[in-house]
Formats: sequence, structure tokens, C-alpha cells
Amino acid sequence: MNLPIEFEKKMKAFLGDEWDDFLYSYDNNRFQALRFNTLKVQSPEERMRILKTLKISSDKKVSWANEAYYFDENVRPGKHPYHEMGLYYIQEPSAMSAAALLAPKPGMRVLDLCAAPGGKSTQLATYLGDSGLLVSNEINTQRSRILSQNIERMGIKNAIVTNEDSFVLASHFPGFFNAIQVDAPCSGEGMFRKLPEAIEQWSMENVAICAARQKEILDNAAVMLKPGGTIVYSTCTFSKEENEDVIEYFLERHPDFTLEEMERFWPHKVDGEGHFVAKLVRRGSVDTGLKADRKTQKNKNSKNRKNETKPALTKENMKLLSEFLDETISEDMAAWIKNSRLVMFGEQLYRLPDMEVDIKGLKVQRAGLHIGEFKKQRFEPSHSLALALKLNDAKNVVKLTCDNPQTIGFFNGQSVMLSDEQAAECKKGWALVCVDGYTAGWGKVNGTQVKNHYPKGLRNKI
Repeated sequence: MNLPIEFEKKMKAFLGDEWDDFLYSYDNNRFQALRFNTLKVQSPEERMRILKTLKISSDKKVSWANEAYYFDENVRPGKHPYHEMGLYYIQEPSAMSAAALLAPKPGMRVLDLCAAPGGKSTQLATYLGDSGLLVSNEINTQRSRILSQNIERMGIKNAIVTNEDSFVLASHFPGFFNAIQVDAPCSGEGMFRKLPEAIEQWSMENVAICAARQKEILDNAAVMLKPGGTIVYSTCTFSKEENEDVIEYFLERHPDFTLEEMERFWPHKVDGEGHFVAKLVRRGSVDTGLKADRKTQKNKNSKNRKNETKPALTKENMKLLSEFLDETISEDMAAWIKNSRLVMFGEQLYRLPDMEVDIKGLKVQRAGLHIGEFKKQRFEPSHSLALALKLNDAKNVVKLTCDNPQTIGFFNGQSVMLSDEQAAECKKGWALVCVDGYTAGWGKVNGTQVKNHYPKGLRNKI
């Protein structure tokens, strides 16, 4: 691998006698792993059965992450129905270390400040369960959509996805969060083996630019943290300027923080790519010092950021929603939806997380759980709702198995044909299609045929 000359000089000086081992690691295959989504796959027996189905050894665990397993290059779990149903997330092993270090408790308010594509957010959600609040932010609009799709796929009910600058969020959420994940944009040195294009983009100038941006993001994160709260800062770079130097700068500016843990992941020492993590804990009062010039600009921009929402449903819409819930959804789940804070974005209905949060004035990609859309004289449930439900949450269920040829057809948009016995168990109308007991999407039953409502944009992936 042709590494930049300046990078080689810097790393030789930094690593000393370990340089040869480090350089040799670039000739090795990169490691891949999947992390089970414990919001859906909860028992050890389920996990072992899924691993066996995927032909993945249960002996190859990622030591620093709960329920994560390495898999070989000849295995393709991303092309399996279980992946589309959100039973696991495929993630670079070292990248799992940051959320594991933060490890928020159920009921907390958690922020993932630089969240796309969603690996760390979906991991944090497993710690929260269905309680508390997860705000997942990504400043890049296109990447925030990918983040939202992964939040949806994993069936996360209590997440809000925002598309903002960290300064705007700091202005909006001073002293609000118990825990904050900052996986800062970096020069990507730790990903050279995985993403060779990162080599072409590397320069010492870019390292300096990234370090300046990282310091600003961390300062803004401090504004949003409660006393006693925790920030975990992480990068996928080896650069001291972006790692230890950033932490040193932060601690000098914020004496009410202490560094509790700091660790590097080297590709010649662990089964993973290069990574850096640091755990910072706040002792004192919340810092509310914002730069005046940027605050003024934020106030100017906020006038144009109002979400076009209606806080309550019309009587007609409530009737349509109730009809759908009464016919299709279990009594407990229907009550969970009805007795919550529902909000309209145009004709789209969302259920806000139970923990109250003000999103007015923010650019929001996903305001909690997308329930569905009101169309002329009917309510149409969302794919998000399907993936957030469990088999017992629906009254009308179409049951498939992974080895049924119709299963792949369903994920590719084809109708499902029911046997007479299956048809006798399903009534006409909306039905939750499940594969091996896990929810896959919606279908509409009419006799022995189930019309496919799997989203067109997600088809043909298997």
C-alpha cells in the first residue's frame, strides 16, 4: 500500500520499534463484524440460531462490544433477510468501542452529535432500550437521510434525527443531555486499509483543519451536557493532533471535566482498524458560553427553520387512525400510540418520544417513530411502524420462514400467495408480514393473496 510520505515519517517517529508491525498490518485482510440488535434479538438462543443460519462462528466475539461477532469475507450477512429486518448492524469492529464506553443507562437523554451512517446511534439505542431519548444528529443532509433509514431499520422508537450544525444544537439544548457521543469528523488515517480513497484525501493541512473543527464540536458538546454527565470523544485517525492534543485543549478550556479513560486501537494489536476513544466526565455547572457572532447568526437563521407541524390530529384523521389500530394492532400497542404525543408533518404522522423534547426551530429528518400517512379517506401505516413492532403487537399476521421461496420475493416487491390454511388465519386488510417471527413489513390481504407494501426504494437488495 502506497502511504503518503509525510504520514510515514510522522508514524515512524510516533511508533518507533512498532513501525514495522504497524506497516505489515496493511497487508492483512480487514476485519468485519455484525452486532446484534438487542431491541429485537433478545435471547442467547436466538442469537446462536441466527449465527448458525448465517454460517458465522459464535466463537469469534468482539471483546469490547456486547453481542458482536466477527465474520469471514465469504459470508454476506448484508444480503440476508435478517439484515433487512434490522436484526443486526454490520459495523467495523473498532468503531463499536465508543458507544460501549459511553454505555448510557435506560431513561437517559443521549445525543449522538456526528451520527451518520448510524452505527454508534443504533448501538446506543440498545443500551437505552425503548426508554429515554436519543437525538441523532448529522450535519450533512444526504448522510442524515441514511442515518434515518438505519434508525428505521433497527426498529428504534425513541430517536429523533436532526440535521444541524453542532452550534445550533448547543444554542437549543444547553445543559440538556446526560450523555453525548462525539465521533468527530477526522482525517481518517485509521481507515486507510478499509477505504484506500482516504489515502488520496490525506494531507497535514487536512489534519490541522480537522483538529480545529473537532475542538469546536467538543466545545459545543460541553454546552449541552448536564453536570455529572459524560462525553465520549472518538476518531478513526492515528493523528495525535486530532486525538490527545484535542483532549488536552478541551480539558484546559473546561476545568470542570476530568479524563476518566483514553485508549487507542491499533490495527497491528487488535482485530480491527485504527480508532481512538476518550471518556470525559463533567463535575461542575453547565457551560453556557457561546460565541456571540455565531449566536447572532443563529437567531437570524432560526426564523426560517420552523417545522410545518400540527400538534394534534383532526377528528377525521383520529377516526381513520383508530379504525386502523382497532383492526390491525394489539390493544396495548394501540393504546401506546393513541395515548402519546402525536405530531403531523404535512400528512405524515409521528409519535414523539415519551421524554419531552422541544424540536421547534430545528431541521428534523425523523421526529420519533413514523406511524404512517393520511391519504384520501384512509390511513396507510409506515414501514417504520412495521419494523418497530413485534409479532404479538399485530392482530393480523402473515407468517413466513426464511427458507420459503416467497420470502425473497416479498423483499423484492412480489405478492405473497397464502395456502388455504394461512388464508383462514388472516382476515382481509392490513397485515404484518413476519419472517421467522420477526417483522418485515406490511401487506394487504385479499383472500389468498397478500399485496406487497414493502417500500420500493428498499427492494432488490437481497
